[in-house]
Amino acid sequence: MEKEFFSFWPKHLNRELQIEPVMKYYSYKLLEKTDPIISNSKYTIKKGSKQFDIVTYLNWSQFLISEKFKNILDRNGFNGYECFPAEIVGLSSKYYGWLNINEVGPIIRENTNTHIVWFDLRTWKNYDIFHLKDTYMNVCTKEVKEAVEEGALTNIEFCPCYGIWC
Repeated sequence: MEKEFFSFWPKHLNRELQIEPVMKYYSYKLLEKTDPIISNSKYTIKKGSKQFDIVTYLNWSQFLISEKFKNILDRNGFNGYECFPAEIVGLSSKYYGWLNINEVGPIIRENTNTHIVWFDLRTWKNYDIFHLKDTYMNVCTKEVKEAVEEGALTNIEFCPCYGIWC
């Protein structure tokens, strides 16, 4: 039996805003609650000028989300993630740092042509949002995907992902 989920990531668009944290730290990993960037979440614009609902760091593993994105998740009571206030120097728009705090998996099968992956459904603890073990892959339930699409967020892409009983 399979249960459908969706991996998601920022869709890179022309002239999108990209940022870099003011504080230097090891940024090629998933953020953890203990990372110093959480208490000193200040960023400078390094590239681009267009604001979207996801703002990426110059490296692709981390991002900020807009207040609109956060409100959609909060309003629907989705779990599995945390956010922290972030400041982008020179912008008045509110953004939040993204913590994907729940791990599921690992990937047990993948189709590299379609980017579809499968993981052991027994490792899922009913999180709405989670990441797959040993990856930067953010995954969500169908309900999260539908709420995000209904909210017309600007730069998020989804791809099917499946939990299967192993």
